[in-house]
Amino acid sequence: MKKKSPRRCDIALLVDEETGEYSNSGRFIPEDDDVEEKVLRALRRGYRRVEVVPFSRKVDVTVQWLRRLNPRIVMNLTEWVDGDRSQDAAIAGLLDILRLRYTGTGPAGLRLARDKVRAKQAVAALGVDVPAIVEIKRKNNNLPYPLMLKPRYGDGSDGISGRALVSNRRELRARVAGQRRGGGGPAMCEKFIEGRDLYVGLVGNEPRVLPPVELVIGRAGRAAPGFATYRLKNDPRYRAKWRAHYRRARLGAGTLRALAAASRRIFHALGLRDYARLDFRLAPDGRFWFIEANPNPDLDPHALNRNGCFAGLAYDRLLRTIVESARRRDA
Repeated sequence: MKKKSPRRCDIALLVDEETGEYSNSGRFIPEDDDVEEKVLRALRRGYRRVEVVPFSRKVDVTVQWLRRLNPRIVMNLTEWVDGDRSQDAAIAGLLDILRLRYTGTGPAGLRLARDKVRAKQAVAALGVDVPAIVEIKRKNNNLPYPLMLKPRYGDGSDGISGRALVSNRRELRARVAGQRRGGGGPAMCEKFIEGRDLYVGLVGNEPRVLPPVELVIGRAGRAAPGFATYRLKNDPRYRAKWRAHYRRARLGAGTLRALAAASRRIFHALGLRDYARLDFRLAPDGRFWFIEANPNPDLDPHALNRNGCFAGLAYDRLLRTIVESARRRDA
C-alpha cells in the first residue's frame, strides 16, 4: 500500500533562533508570550497547519527544514542573523532563491528602508518634505542647530538617546566622539524638526492606510523626552515616569488625506510590501516631515499600546491580511 505523503504546510513561521528553544523532539518552541508565540497562536486559529522554523546560523539546516515542509507561504518574522540586523535582506534573498512565497518586503526594499539617507532621498524625490541632511565639516561653524545625530543604518530607534539631539558645536563633537567609540557604524546628521511624532501603519499592497497614531508625553519638565528614543520605546517604567502613551492622532481632515496619500506613495517608492510603518513629525505650522520607514514593524498585539500601530484592525484579521496579501502578489 502506497504511503501517504504528509499534508503540505499552510504557513511556515520563520523566526530568529534566539527567540525560543528546541524541545527534546527537535521542534522549536517560541518563548512564551513573545511576539513570535502570539503570532503563532493567532495563525493557528485561522490556518490548519502552521509550523515554526528557526533561522539557524547553519543555513543549510534551515533550507532543509523549509524544503521538507514545502509551505504554501512563509510568514517571515526574522530581524537578524547573529544579532546583525543588516542581514534581514539576506534572509529575504534566500527565500527568493528557494522560490518560496513569503510575507513582507523583499531584499531591495529592506536595504533601501534601512539606509536612512537613501530612503530620504527617494522620498524627497516624491515632493514629500524630509529633514535636511547636514554634512559635518571641521571648519563649518554655521550649522542649522538643533541637529539630530543618529546611526545611518539603525533600526527601531537603535542608538538614539536624548543625547542624539545637539544644540551647539560642543555637544555635536561629544556626540560624534561617542558614536565612534561605540562602534555603531556610520552616522548621519539632519535638521531636527520640532513637532509631534506620528506613526502610520499600512497593510496590503494597494495599500490600506490605517489611522495615524501619535506619541504623547503627558508630563512636562526640562528632562522630558522630546522625541522617541530607544529607552522610551523599550522601557515601560521610563514611559510611566513621563506618562508617555500612544493614541489616535487628532488631525484635521485635510492633513489626514494628505498624510494618507503621501504614505501610499512612499510605500511604493521604497519597495515595501504587505505591511509597514512610516514615521513622521508634524510641525507646528501643519507640515508633516518623513523621518523613516520600518518595513517589518513589531507585530505584537500590544505594540504602541493595544494594537496602536495598526489601529482599526483586529489582531487575527491583521495577520490574515498580511498573509493573504503576500499570497496574491505576483512576485
